[in-house]
Amino acid sequence: MTIKRMTFIVAVLALFPGCSNQKKQERPAITFELSQLEEMATQYVGKEIVLKGTIDHVCKHGGARMFLVGNTPGERIRIDAGENMKFDPAWEGNTAYITGILEELKIDSTYLDKWEQEVRAKKGREAASKIHTGEQGHEEAENNIENELQQIADYRTAIYDSGKDYLSFYSVKCLKYQIVEEYDSNKKKDSVN
Repeated sequence: MTIKRMTFIVAVLALFPGCSNQKKQERPAITFELSQLEEMATQYVGKEIVLKGTIDHVCKHGGARMFLVGNTPGERIRIDAGENMKFDPAWEGNTAYITGILEELKIDSTYLDKWEQEVRAKKGREAASKIHTGEQGHEEAENNIENELQQIADYRTAIYDSGKDYLSFYSVKCLKYQIVEEYDSNKKKDSVN
């Protein structure tokens, strides 16, 4: 065997460990169920997490948001679609694993004052400051001034009752997802993005 050939073989073999290290993906720092969100959220704001829950609602106008629920009514979080992503209303009722960045929106009286001004100025069009919670029937009640003003008043009361000067709303900016569907011969078994 010539020295040239031997050098070439050694160089090729040296590349193999480097290639396998480059393909190895790092797992996010934390994976948790929705029931753990309340106690852990403040520690992970701005960080990548994996969250498991049941898809309760997918916004029908555009598929840009969906809501996951846990085992109790208070366990609910908004998931915002990432870039080039769209959620499907057919997923409602299925389990989802969401990888994304945990975000916090703090609502205080200044925020509510701005939202109220937007509602009154837009006269029936959606305000930019509106909080989307995906509650049942929200699509029929959207862009209704009285409903939004009542929602603002309810948040003011909730802030007062909390003993703090703000409320926190958590959401996840989705980077990727896995939908685990119940078996149905008319559907695909799993969706991954």
